[in-house]
Amino acid sequence: MVDLPLFPLPVVLFPGTRLPLQIFEPRYLRMVKEAMKSESGFVVVQSLPDKLNAGADQSFCSVGCYGEIADWHPLSNDLLGIELDGLRKVMIHSHRVEADGLLIGQCEYLAADQQTTVAEKHQALVQLLKDLQKHPVIEMVGLDIDYCNATEVGYKLAEFLPFSPAEKQLLLESDDALLRLDAIQSLLQQLGGK
Repeated sequence: MVDLPLFPLPVVLFPGTRLPLQIFEPRYLRMVKEAMKSESGFVVVQSLPDKLNAGADQSFCSVGCYGEIADWHPLSNDLLGIELDGLRKVMIHSHRVEADGLLIGQCEYLAADQQTTVAEKHQALVQLLKDLQKHPVIEMVGLDIDYCNATEVGYKLAEFLPFSPAEKQLLLESDDALLRLDAIQSLLQQLGGK
């Protein structure tokens, strides 16, 4: 178990993806400053919608993603912009609230997916990801994706596709790359996609 700062947000960060954030609350400015000083990171965890504005009693999912700051820059609106790289999934067993409201979770790093090759039945998802990469906004990011790696393909699709926050959370919590791709295919069918 390791103590890690928690950053509850109404989004899901996946391992191998990058999340741009604007930091302005004093507790999170402190968190970012300490992370940069110690060359460590923090956990982005999805807020549960019924308690988004409940302050210190905020409710959040028990699985999040540990990330580290890849880049930072001051923004014109006096906010701090950071780019956070998702690295590893964590299970949050308990948490405490510090004096300034920053949450510190007692976390366990979860095992990474086993290295798995994309199955033949998932090749349409690989093509979808290649098509998505041609979108101007995604193209600007300049992603380098191993299209044979089921974990990479699944997490990138989960990041880019318009799934609900609850659906994205289920994809994060899945511990099998091929089952995650099966779930993405099923969700796409529900969306009327491929």
